[in-house]
Amino acid sequence: MSSRPLNLTASQEDYLEAILRLSRTQRVVRVRDIANAVGVTAPSATGAIGQLKQRGLVSHEKYEDVLLTEEGETVAVEVHRRHEELRTFFEEVLLLDPETAEAEACALEHSISRRTLARLETFLGSIHDCGRGRPGCIRNFRETVELEAEAPAPRGDEG
Repeated sequence: MSSRPLNLTASQEDYLEAILRLSRTQRVVRVRDIANAVGVTAPSATGAIGQLKQRGLVSHEKYEDVLLTEEGETVAVEVHRRHEELRTFFEEVLLLDPETAEAEACALEHSISRRTLARLETFLGSIHDCGRGRPGCIRNFRETVELEAEAPAPRGDEG
């Protein structure tokens, strides 16, 4: 993603997202839990966590649990939001099976631009409005996009 905070790699974003997900379902997040979630060995996870610690995104001491710092949580929540929006689009609009939708979302969450993600969110909102009995959801989406095009773009968002 063009606005990737701190120029993190896709792998580093995956680690942060995994830590966030694990912290929501269990009391303590250990290196081995993260390694299992990301699909790597414990030594590989230890190295990645060390890099994230150097960047101030996690707090971790040897043999202790791994915690997201405030900044790390902010980044992880954003990565997770992108992931969920993409997964939802793939499942609900493109009607992909959940496994494929999950894999595609994981692959694309790192490179989607803010502008494209915002457009996807607008589209999903329009589609969901159709389910609530609002007619003309594609027309409503098109009108929303046209209104956005007339408004000045947010600063710093070229992508």
